[in-house]
Amino acid sequence: MMERLSKVVLALGACTFFLLQSCTKTAQEYEKRPYNNIETFVLMGYAGDSINATINNGNIIVYWAAEANMPATIKPNIVVSPHATISPASGAEVAFNTETVYTVTAEDGSKQTYRLKPVINRAVPKISMISPNSLHWISSTQITVTGEYFLSGDTAAVHVYAQRLSDGFEFDLPIDYTKLTMTNITANLPDYTDILDTGVHKIRVKIGDRVSDEKMVNIRMPDISFSGLMHFSFEEAGQRLFAGDSVTLKISDDYNGNVCKWYKKRFTKLVIDEYAFDAQALTQTDSTVKFKLPDYPLSQKPTAVVLYFIDPYYNQAYLSMLLNQALWPIIPVKS
Repeated sequence: MMERLSKVVLALGACTFFLLQSCTKTAQEYEKRPYNNIETFVLMGYAGDSINATINNGNIIVYWAAEANMPATIKPNIVVSPHATISPASGAEVAFNTETVYTVTAEDGSKQTYRLKPVINRAVPKISMISPNSLHWISSTQITVTGEYFLSGDTAAVHVYAQRLSDGFEFDLPIDYTKLTMTNITANLPDYTDILDTGVHKIRVKIGDRVSDEKMVNIRMPDISFSGLMHFSFEEAGQRLFAGDSVTLKISDDYNGNVCKWYKKRFTKLVIDEYAFDAQALTQTDSTVKFKLPDYPLSQKPTAVVLYFIDPYYNQAYLSMLLNQALWPIIPVKS
C-alpha cells in the first residue's frame, strides 16, 4: 500500500514539475515584446525652444523655422517602445540630415529603421500695411510693404505683384533688394505702358509657392503737377501770327505719349498772359491743344503757358511752364 502511494506521489510531483516548467516558459516568451517604435523625438533648446518631430511612415520629420540657423548636428532626446533599444542612442550626436538612420530593436529581436528628415518650415508671408495706399503712375510710384516673414526663403524668390481689381490683370512691382528685411519691402510701380490702368489693385507678396494675404491700393493717373512729366512747345514757333490765327500747343512726355493720353480732353482752361481760353475754346487731341488768337494784342511778350486740369484726386489744378522765346510764335504785342 505504501509502495503504491509513493508511486502516486512521485507521478503527481512529476506532472506538477512539467506543468510549472511549461507555464514558466510561456510567460517568458510572452514578455518578449515585439514593439519597435519611436514614441517621441525631441530637440531641446534649438531655435529658442524645444522641437517635437513627427514620426510618419519610417521618417523622423523635423520642421525647422526658415529664419533660424540650422545646425549641422543634433543631440535628440528619444523615447522608444518599452524594452526596445535604439541605435544611435538617445542623446548621441548625429548629423542633422537625411543620411542619419535610426534602428529600433524590439525585445523579441525585430527591427525597424527610421530616417531623419529635416524640413524647412517656411512661413507664409503676411502683410499688415502698405504705405502709401494711394499712388500715381509715373510721378509717385514707391511703396513700402510692412508685414512678417519676408525673408523666409531665398531672397531672390521674393516678389511683390499687383492685380487690377477691374479685370484681374497682374504685374510685378520691382523690389529694392538692398532694403529688403524680414518685415519691410520697398517696391515701385513698373515703367508705365499702355496696358496698365488706374483703379483699385490688390497687392500681394509671393515667396516661391507661398502667397501672402492681400491689401488694396488705389493707383491714380499721373500727377503732372510734378515737374518734368510734360513738355510744351508751339507748332508755329518763330512764325509771325495775327488776330484770328490758329495756334497749336504741342504736348509731349518721356513715356511714349501715355501721360498725355491720360489728360486728353481733361484740360479745362489755357492761359497765356491776358489770353484765357476755356475748354469750349480749345480743341484737344492726345498731343495737342489748339486755340485761336483773339483780336487784341498782348501787353508784353508772353513767357509762360498755364494749363488748368482735373488732377488725380478730381480737383481743379494747374501746370505753369516757362518757355524759351525760341519756342514761341510771334504773337501780336502792343507797341
